[in-house]
Amino acid sequence: MVRFYSPIFILQMFCLYHAYSKGSDQKWYFIILFLPFIGSLFYLYSTFYSHRNVENLAETLKSSFVTNYKIDKLEKQLAFSETVTNKIELAAEHRAVGNYDRAMELYESCLDGIHAEDPDIIAELVRTAYLSEAYSKAVKYGKLIRNEKIFGNSKEKIALAWSYYHLGRNDEAEACFEEMNLQFMNYEQRHEFATYYVQIDEQEKAIYLLDKLLTEIAAMDSYEKRELKSMHRVISKSYSALRR
Repeated sequence: MVRFYSPIFILQMFCLYHAYSKGSDQKWYFIILFLPFIGSLFYLYSTFYSHRNVENLAETLKSSFVTNYKIDKLEKQLAFSETVTNKIELAAEHRAVGNYDRAMELYESCLDGIHAEDPDIIAELVRTAYLSEAYSKAVKYGKLIRNEKIFGNSKEKIALAWSYYHLGRNDEAEACFEEMNLQFMNYEQRHEFATYYVQIDEQEKAIYLLDKLLTEIAAMDSYEKRELKSMHRVISKSYSALRR
């Protein structure tokens, strides 16, 4: 009985997780919960019945079980067609698995011709350099796009601010964070700003900023609050930790 039940339970949990992650209709939760086996099979059929979806599922399974499968595939794709798009896609995948040197090499190779000053690519270089702890290089690239509108409130700019911090250039780090400290927006960036205050032993400033963020979110309508639900949880946790 245990042997028979376990696979069904695992299948049921997979379907519930997939339904949740994809924002599926609420009816699927009832079908999967009250008809574990039949309901799960029905859900899988309904979700993956098309040929394209079956192919996508197969690719996902291959990516899960074959080491570097996706990277190998993208490397072959780049060898066949050396386009900027293919380089960027491959660079992002290398960065995702921690191959920062290869990612930097690919992003930097894109800075040519019409893309020589592309702010999007340079922003990716700022982030990649920061992750590889090449803070001076992150600052070098960050300076090139510091005044670009597309970079002004980006998550990549967080990497620039922290790079200044790691280089001991705290005034520039704070100025960079302050540029992103805009009311009713940039909650991830401003939470990082509070974290920065903690790092430089300015807990009171961190508490004040986090309290401000929580107050702003509390004043929002229900839709806006739902959009910020995860970020609100993170901010609340940080605030509570500092108030102990």
